This record gives sequence, C-alpha cells and structure tokens, in this order.
Amino acid sequence: MARKINRRTFFKSSVAGGLGLIGAVKGIGLTAPRSAKAEEPVTILNATTFSGAYAEAGMYCSRGVNLAIKRYGGKVLGRPIRLVERDVPNPTEGVRKAQEAVERLGAGFLIVSPSSATVLAVGEYAAKKSVICMGNGGSDKITGSACNKFTFRRQVPTWGAVREVVPRIIEVYQADSFYTITPEYVFGEDLLRNTKEVLEQRGKKFLGNSYHPLGETEYSPHLTKAMAMKADCVLFLNFGGDTVNALKQAANFGLQKVSRVACAWGSGITQMKAIGPKVLEDVIWGLQYFYKIDTPKNKELVEAFREEYGELPPYTSATLYATTMSLLECIDTAGSTEPIKVVEALEGYEYDGLTGRESWRACDHQCLKPYYTIQCKGPQDMKHKEDYGDIIGSSVNYQSCEDKGCKMA
Repeated sequence: MARKINRRTFFKSSVAGGLGLIGAVKGIGLTAPRSAKAEEPVTILNATTFSGAYAEAGMYCSRGVNLAIKRYGGKVLGRPIRLVERDVPNPTEGVRKAQEAVERLGAGFLIVSPSSATVLAVGEYAAKKSVICMGNGGSDKITGSACNKFTFRRQVPTWGAVREVVPRIIEVYQADSFYTITPEYVFGEDLLRNTKEVLEQRGKKFLGNSYHPLGETEYSPHLTKAMAMKADCVLFLNFGGDTVNALKQAANFGLQKVSRVACAWGSGITQMKAIGPKVLEDVIWGLQYFYKIDTPKNKELVEAFREEYGELPPYTSATLYATTMSLLECIDTAGSTEPIKVVEALEGYEYDGLTGRESWRACDHQCLKPYYTIQCKGPQDMKHKEDYGDIIGSSVNYQSCEDKGCKMA
C-alpha cells in the first residue's frame, strides 16, 4: 500500500507540487493589497479527507482542485481565487468547516469529497444558506431523494456504476454466483443494494455478504466466509485503502484459487500501484475514470498532471479537476459570483469533458457521463510500468429524476 499520508506529509507534498494548501491560500490573491472590488477574491472551500482511512484520497482531491485553478489562470471574472482547504473526516466536521468558510470567510462555493455522508450533510447546509455544494460522493441520495437546488454531483451514482460493471463481470467471468464484502456506511449500502438488484434481474445467485468498518485492517474473518461460499465471484464494494488491504490479504489467503475477484468502485492507478500486478492479474474493476480514456480533454489532463506532480491522475484528482473546471466556467458564464446565478448557468451546461461530451442535468444536478470497466493485467502482459489494465467497456446509466425520487426545491 502507498505510504500513509498525514497532515504534515500532505503539507510538504502539496507545496512541493506547486499549489498546495499554503500556496492555494497565499499564492492566489491574498497577499496583494486590494484597491477595488474587482480585486476581491472569490472564495472556494475544498473540504476533503486529509486524515483517516481516506487521507490519500484527500491529497489527490486537493491536487485536482489546485491544478484546475492553476490551469484556469488563478482568476475568475478578473478576480483572484482564494482556495481554502479543510480536513473533513466526518459529516459533523464537514458542516462545521462549511459554516466557517461561508459565515466567516465569505465562501459561496463548497467542493466536498469523497465521503457520501459528508456530502449529504454539507449539501443540506448549503441549501439552507443558498451557497453551491459541488458534492463528490457516490450515494444515490445525493442527486436522488436528498437533491436540492444548490447541490451538484459529477460522479456516476452507485445505481449507474453497478449497472455497468456487474453485467461485465457476469459476461467475462461467466459468473452465476456472487459473494460481497462491503463497508458498513451509506456508500457501501447503496452499492450492495444495487448489486443485489442487478443479480436478481439477471437471474444470478447472491450467496451472502460480509460487512466491515471503515479503515478495516484485518480481513481474515470476511475472507474466510467468502471462501467457504465458493462463489464464482467475490465482489468487493469498498474503496481506497480498504480495497488495497482487502485485495492484498485476499491474495495471501489464496482467494483467487477458489473464486474470481472483482471490485465495483475504485480510484484507479494509485490503488493499482499500491496493490501490484501480481495480485491484480485478471481482476475486473469498475472506475469513474481511467487515464487511458481517449479524448482530447483527458489527454490534456494526463499531460498537465504528469508535468505538475510527476505521475498519472487517479479518479479522485480527475473528478475534482473536472468539477472545479465546470464551476469556474459557469461562474464566468453567469458573469456573477451570486450562487443562484451560477446554479442557473450549471443547469443544462453541456461541454467537451474528460470522457467526451458531458452535461449537467437540470432536474437533479447530476453530471451525465459514462462509467468504465477495466480488466487488470498480470506482470507478463504489461507493455510499460503503468500499463495495469485496459478498458473493456463503458456505458451511460441513469435513472429518471422521477424514479430517483428527486423533488427539486
């Protein structure tokens, strides 16, 4: 697994990367005196996880936001962008940090990731304060039953993700029976519910599930149960460091001698590096993003990210980069930093994005784009050191706003 990221390490690596926490706050318009309203900064909060089980995801989320601001020129509407970054390890801290940013620092725009529970809590607060929340979490509720006028979401929700990757697994593995290993919180529950629905629709057997807490370090009880079921496929429904630990331990237990292994949701290249090709060989993985997506905008991002940080962009960086770009473009389109006017610019906004032609649906504020399935390679099949897998399929799957239960206030 990649080295543990703590706040001290994050500060050092971010500043070395060019636009870290200190660079984002001091380098974009805070130190210069302001003589006119045009020079007042536009304040954006990036609320993510710089500590805990998803600390590395938070670091990469920050890199995506910072790179977008840098490539946008550090200004919007001729005004410098002030980026405030805060650690939000749980929903309570998420709301507290959002309150600080909005009520003390004057932020009108909140970018929140990767926890669905935190996005839901901050999105509710944003609606009450009439500020924009760009919420990057996978739970169906974000643009479903909990949708509101001020919350937007780029990720394909779990409903659409599962309907891309699980049918691919069935087809490629010729799998008739499944066992799942799931983190016990809102995101995991949504993935599990949708997986059960798809398996039932396809006439496949669901043999059982094992829950684990976030940040689990010992997967032997879960793997023992999974191996005893002798399912055609053991499907991991976790994310980040949890998936890295789970797959490494699964290899040590010899799980792949009993069942095929797949993951419904991942961050891509960073996890693949942490796990390694010997463990990953033949594993099918569902991803929001992969660096091999063949579009002009993605090629631009891959080149810029490698130049800035010396590596390929993972999904978390790509998602936050694209989210931030859409926000800044729509502030410019609106010609205003008033959140309600930016909301109107975002609703129905269509553009050439990382995955091709993308759009923000007005009825629920969901970004419409594909979800991808990747099949990983063993060491003998890799053409270069970052050739961990190939895209074997993608599709666009969304419920209607009515079926999702979105009643936009």
